[in-house]
Amino acid sequence: MNVEIVFPGPQWELLRRHLFEAVPDPDTRSIPGAPGAPSAPGTPGVDEGLAFALAAPVHSPAGVRLTVREILPARPQDLEHRSPVAIAPTADFVAAALTRCRQEGWSLIEAHSHPFDHGSGTTFSGVDWSSDRAKMPRVAGLLPENALHATMVLGRSHLDAHYYDRKSASIRPIHRVRVLGAVGAVGAVGGRVDAPQLLRITPTSSAATAPPTAPTAPRRRAWGRHRQDSGGAADDQRYDRQIPLIGRETQQQLAETTVAIVGLGGLGSFTALECAHLGVGRLVLVDPDTVEPSNLNRLIGATEAAVGRPKVEVYADLVRAVAPACTVDTVQDSILSSDALGPVRAADLVLGCVDSHGARLVLNQLAVQYVIPYLDAGSGARLDDAHRVSRLGGQVQAVLPGLGCLECRGFIDARRAAFDLAPQHIRSREIAHGYGTREPAPSVVFLNGLVASLLVAQTVQLLSGTTPTAHAGPVPAITLCDVLTPSLLPVAAGPVDACPTCGADGVTALADLSPLHSATASAPPPAVGRTGIGGRPDA
Repeated sequence: MNVEIVFPGPQWELLRRHLFEAVPDPDTRSIPGAPGAPSAPGTPGVDEGLAFALAAPVHSPAGVRLTVREILPARPQDLEHRSPVAIAPTADFVAAALTRCRQEGWSLIEAHSHPFDHGSGTTFSGVDWSSDRAKMPRVAGLLPENALHATMVLGRSHLDAHYYDRKSASIRPIHRVRVLGAVGAVGAVGGRVDAPQLLRITPTSSAATAPPTAPTAPRRRAWGRHRQDSGGAADDQRYDRQIPLIGRETQQQLAETTVAIVGLGGLGSFTALECAHLGVGRLVLVDPDTVEPSNLNRLIGATEAAVGRPKVEVYADLVRAVAPACTVDTVQDSILSSDALGPVRAADLVLGCVDSHGARLVLNQLAVQYVIPYLDAGSGARLDDAHRVSRLGGQVQAVLPGLGCLECRGFIDARRAAFDLAPQHIRSREIAHGYGTREPAPSVVFLNGLVASLLVAQTVQLLSGTTPTAHAGPVPAITLCDVLTPSLLPVAAGPVDACPTCGADGVTALADLSPLHSATASAPPPAVGRTGIGGRPDA
C-alpha cells in the first residue's frame, strides 16, 4: 500500500520552525522552561524538537493520503527529556493527542528533528527504531479504524517517514511527502525564500526500497483501466525537443502525475490533448455530456463521427492515439456525483474547465478540503448593443494554500451555484419562472486554445517548481487574458480569514472527515463579488 503525507504550506512552515528554530510562543513566555523564559532546559535549534500532526486519511485504490490539518508543537513542559540525540513527550501530551484522534477521527503523525543531520540521507536512528517498534502497534490500536500512525524524522536537508500497517503488523515506508503552497525562509527541505509551490520529497527509506528505473525513460504508474505500452525506441525520443525547455526532472514529474480534467468542452478538449502530448502519466477525464453538432466548431480533434458519443470516450481514444503509454480513466457523469468525486479527489492535480458555478463551487471546496492543487480556467466574450465584440478573453486561477480560493475572491456567483446544485424538481420550477434560460454563450476555437494553453503552461510551471530553476517562478493566484489588448495580467490574491472554505474555520485538510457540497446541500452563502473577464467558462 502506498501512503503519502500532504502538508499545506503554512502547516509545513510551522512544523519546521518549531523543530529547528523553536520560535517563542508568546502565550508561554511566563511558563518556567518555555522558549524565551529563563532557565529553559536544552538549546533550541540544537536539541531535538518534537511535534504531533493531526491528519485526515483519504483512502483510494492508489493507497492512502494523509492530509495534515493541525500541528501540535511539544513545548518544554510537554517533554520528559530533551537533548541533541534524544527526546520524549510526557504521557499527558500523548494522551491529549490520542483523545482528539479517537474523538475526531484523525490519523496521528509524530515528527521529531535530527538537528545535527545536514546530509541527504536522513533516516531513523537505532534508538528511533527501538522506540517505534515498541510503541507503534499499541498506538495504532488506540486510533480510529481507518486511521494510521506514522512517524517522521526531519534533518536539515532531508527526511524519512514510515507508518504502521495493521494488516501485516509491520512498519512500512511512507511513499512520498508533499508540501503544497509556498512557504517562507525557515531552512532546508522546502523552507527557502524561492521554495516551490509544489514540493515532492521521497523519504530516504522509500527511495532505498524503490525499484530502479532507466535514467532515460520516465517512470509510469502501472495501475489504471486503459493503460497501453508503446514500446520501441520512439517513446525514448518522444520528449527530446521539450526536455531542454522544461527539464528532465519536470518530464519525470509529468510521467508520475495523475491529472484530473473536469469538463471536456472547448477548453477541456485542448487541455486533455496538450497534457497527452506533454507526457502526463495518467489522466482522469470527467464530463457527463455527449458530442453535439454545435460542439464541433471548438472540440479540437472531434469529427462528425463523434456526434452522439460520450465526450469522455472520444477523448480517451484521442489521448491513447497521441500517447499510448498514458493511463486514461473516464467518468461520464457530473462532478457532483460520487462516481466522479472519488477518482478526482485521488488525483495529484485538478484542472477545472467547467461551465457552471455549482461545479466550480464543488471543485473549489474539494481542492481546499483534500489539499489538491487546483487550476481553474474560464473563457468568454461579450457583445455590446451593436453586437460588436467588446470583451474577449479569460482567466486561469490557482487554488493553493496561501493564495486563497475562488469563493473568497468573489469568482463564484452564489445564486447561480445554488441553481446548479439544486435538485431537478427545483431547477425545473426555476426555469418555468424564467431563471436559468440564458442564451448559449458565444465561443470560438482560437480563444479556447489560447486559455487552455495558458492553463497547461501553468500546470508545467507548478510541476517545475519541484526543482526550481532560474526561469521557474510561482504560479499567480489569477492570470487575466485579454485578447483585444492583447495582454496577460497576473493578479495577486491571498486568503481571507473569514472565508467559509479556506479561512481559519474552513475545511482545509479535513478530507473525508467533512462532507462535500452535494446536489441536496443547502444554498451557498450570499454573492460576494464579480466574475472574471470572460464571465462564464466555455462548454
